[in-house]
Amino acid sequence: MSEAEQRMSKLQDQLRGKLVVSCQAAPADPLDDTETIRRIARAAVAGGAGGLRINSAEHIAAIRKDTNLPIIGIQKRYVQGNLRITPDFASAEALASAGASILALDCTARTWTFGEPWRELIERIHAELKLPVMADVATMEEAVTAARAGADFVGTTLHGYTEDTRTSRAHNWKLLAEMVRQIRVPIIAEGHISTPVEARRAIAEGALCVVVGSAITRPGMITAKFARAMRSPTDGPPAVAADIGGTSIKAGVVSPDGALSLATHVPTNAALGRDAIASSLATVLEEVLEKAHRQGIAPCGIGIASAGAIDAVDGSVFAATENLPGWADFKLREFVEKRFHLPTSVVNDAHAAALAELHFGSGRNLNDFVALTIGTGIGGGVVSNGSLLRGEHGLAGTIGHHVIRVDGRRCNCGRKGCLEAYVSAASLLQEYAKHSGHPLDSATPGTALAQQISQLARNGDLAARTAYSVLAGYLAEGVANLFNLFDPQAVFLSGGLVEAHSQFVADVESRVAAMLHFSAKRQPRVQLATLGHYAGVQGAAALVFSERA
Repeated sequence: MSEAEQRMSKLQDQLRGKLVVSCQAAPADPLDDTETIRRIARAAVAGGAGGLRINSAEHIAAIRKDTNLPIIGIQKRYVQGNLRITPDFASAEALASAGASILALDCTARTWTFGEPWRELIERIHAELKLPVMADVATMEEAVTAARAGADFVGTTLHGYTEDTRTSRAHNWKLLAEMVRQIRVPIIAEGHISTPVEARRAIAEGALCVVVGSAITRPGMITAKFARAMRSPTDGPPAVAADIGGTSIKAGVVSPDGALSLATHVPTNAALGRDAIASSLATVLEEVLEKAHRQGIAPCGIGIASAGAIDAVDGSVFAATENLPGWADFKLREFVEKRFHLPTSVVNDAHAAALAELHFGSGRNLNDFVALTIGTGIGGGVVSNGSLLRGEHGLAGTIGHHVIRVDGRRCNCGRKGCLEAYVSAASLLQEYAKHSGHPLDSATPGTALAQQISQLARNGDLAARTAYSVLAGYLAEGVANLFNLFDPQAVFLSGGLVEAHSQFVADVESRVAAMLHFSAKRQPRVQLATLGHYAGVQGAAALVFSERA
């Protein structure tokens, strides 16, 4: 057996069946300090960790003074908001010199504009540094490719973090099983493993070892998870909820864990005024309640999400735009409670979308984020320290009406230069007409035209894609302002204008990164929200559960 083979055999024996603790902190996290990370690592070792995964040569050198355990070394690099793990040989060499036992690389199929090709890095690390390589991948195809290219270990690390897998928020057990079955090099289970039961299952599935990070080493995220669980118990009766939009009213039954059933929708008939909107709401609620009753479901209450400013005290709509004509001053909670004799909670629709992400979606493990809903206009919800910011009058998060252009375009709120005047369905139509040279069909409703342009952009139409690119520039200015104002962990985008437009979202994220100071330290995370069309329904139900808790 060669010297290299002996080292590999020893490493595998050291790691087999063991817990590897990832001791890292996000940029700007209070724990992002070498001595603090060193102490966390010492605590993990004292608790029984069989190995460590550490970011940066500086941290590895400090921790290597305390332990001889295997260290998986990585170097995170941020360029214009894009993160890559150990992107070049200089980084790998520094990690090796600091005392890393294994060097982990991003071996996904993503195209990078910085760093060196990972296949070449594997060859140089083997030849010059004499260390084994762990390939961090997201898919089965990437795993096979990395193993064939010479990776000594393959990890499930990046599943859920690449564009193709970003909607996954849990460990992919199927992927782990397929990798163990099909790949001959040792498999390391990593990513979205948060309980001892899951760690034990990963070993039983055939993983050599298990890497756990945030669930052990990030107290802020752990605390938020406990706090939200206590605010939102997962047992008890469901709620019926509805989301009133300018085009349709959606409704359904939502269980305390966010599961949606009996979903349906009806036209809002907003152009006919207040009575028509109220009638449509009553119709859709009656339909859902009747179906629930036939199935023996007794809801604990009704949640209503509505466009407009909502009075938190009496649940009335005290202000609304022309998207819902006549809706201002409507006593919404009173109307629903008198009609259906169930306790009713009312919330702004954009706030509801934020609540849905907080309790059931991508924000479940975050303390601070902003959710933007982009369609006819822009709605926003700001979550700070695990709670939705409402403001004194319930108007916090009115992000569409902050100014990005002094004396700019007229907004329907009466001011000039608001973000909503530049990023909306109407703006998309304007930019498309400008770049296509074709007049739009005035007989077709604006929302339908916007959907057509959205589809054209997804199909590669140049004018449609150009229109989206222009909107991305405007939106990036607004989102950069949000990062400067709130320093959130993430900004989530949803709504008919952006859904299924992953490239648009990536474009916004890249532009935001270029606008921020210290962007290498505060990587902006901008991504599509995960809950889709019925997020407002789920968020309205979340409010019911929290108010009944």
